[in-house]
Amino acid sequence: MAFALLCLAPIFVMLTRVGAADLESLGSERTLALLGRTLKLGLHSTIIAVLIGAPFGFLLARTDVPGASLMRPLGIVPLVLPPLFLAITWTAMVELRGPYATAIVLGVNTFPLVALFTAKAAARIDARREEAALLVGGLRSVLRMELPLLLPGVLTGAALSFAFTVNDWSVPDYISSVGPKFNVYADEIFANWQLEAATGKAVVTALPLVLVTLAALLPALGLRRRGALATLDGDFRRPAKLQLGVWRWPAFAFCLAIVLFTVAGPVARLAYEAGGGSRGFTVGAFKESMATTLEFEREFLANSLIWSAVAASIAVPLALIIAHAIERIRGARLLEPIVLLPIAVPAILFGIGTINLWNHDLTAQLYDGNGMILLLYLGRFLAFPVLVLSGAVAALDPRLEEAAELAGAGPLRRLRAIVAPPLRPSMVGGWVLVFVFAMRELDAAVLVPAANHTVIFKAYNRIHFARDDSVAALCLLILFFLVLPGLLWSLFAREKLEVLP
Repeated sequence: MAFALLCLAPIFVMLTRVGAADLESLGSERTLALLGRTLKLGLHSTIIAVLIGAPFGFLLARTDVPGASLMRPLGIVPLVLPPLFLAITWTAMVELRGPYATAIVLGVNTFPLVALFTAKAAARIDARREEAALLVGGLRSVLRMELPLLLPGVLTGAALSFAFTVNDWSVPDYISSVGPKFNVYADEIFANWQLEAATGKAVVTALPLVLVTLAALLPALGLRRRGALATLDGDFRRPAKLQLGVWRWPAFAFCLAIVLFTVAGPVARLAYEAGGGSRGFTVGAFKESMATTLEFEREFLANSLIWSAVAASIAVPLALIIAHAIERIRGARLLEPIVLLPIAVPAILFGIGTINLWNHDLTAQLYDGNGMILLLYLGRFLAFPVLVLSGAVAALDPRLEEAAELAGAGPLRRLRAIVAPPLRPSMVGGWVLVFVFAMRELDAAVLVPAANHTVIFKAYNRIHFARDDSVAALCLLILFFLVLPGLLWSLFAREKLEVLP
């Protein structure tokens, strides 16, 4: 019921606003052109994400590349970064504008998804298969054996990359503002709502995009299970690192170039601009800019940190209950595609649906208060910990719960004492996912008035109206708090953080 109210109601309430006249725009030439342009952008970005992410994830997870333990966490940073931040840094460093710049930025932003799923698939290949392949034909034979086993992971990451890309509004909006004008589906949805106040038309405009996104995500569910279960046997043996020999240092150069291009470059550019940029960089100016920005934006930063942390803390226990039900109740796995709906719907449309659902006299106080932000964040991102935890529950031996039930333990006690402890890395991973995505959520925050008090919305305003040094300083502050949860976990926890379903 909580999932239906938070995640599904904002979507379905929008369908009630569609009239017969709105449906006429579905087959219009403009709509078809927008669909073609958005699909082209999504495909280009996904290809870039796969070309970077698949070899990057495989090399760092399965081979003896030097520095893998450091480059692996650094490779996740582009996904943590709000894509708008990558857009403002790379358009400042490279004279590239228009659709191709947008595809590159979004491909760089989402390649960690492909890398993470590829690395997870690579780690699940049984060592005995590898040893047999080595005996038969050496390293080349190992690669021929492993590539088909990696394919489900690569395709799952690619599907998620495509879904993130085609639904993004901020990057095309920004790059169009500084270069050749072009628009995508999310722009049209925003314009229909914000400029024309046409709710039904905005919903109808989004329907083809939602169907396309679902067409990419639904196969990813099957691929996820195939990749997670097909290579694991009861006596599974973890494979050793592949020895690359003469290819070791070229592989290192490739991985290092990816880290420098996607992480070090944008962060260094932000630091350069915060310290004075073209007016003359100094360490003193950098410190002053950071201190001044922190002082002026303290309230907005605190708002985002508190609301994101509270939303994540509410989402995880809800997700545990839902994920456990999906895996343990007969027939409940059929509900898993419904979990994808909040991810498949563009954030712009989800924001519109949230406004239509809660902007009434009876819920006026909730709509105008901080509770509205929590409802928005939970509705948008509850699906992520549900997917993460359902994968973790599927790997948990059900006989442990059966023994506890025979001993008289009730459902809540079994969840708390039997299911939750071994799932702790996945629960923390789900918490981090909700926290990070809530902190960097801009598309829906642009529309929902209560979310205008978040730090990402403040950064969006600064990007368009403030000086470069203050914009860069605020971006660096946001980035610091985005990576902080994962950094603290890696420093003080002995378990690996699980953020994949």
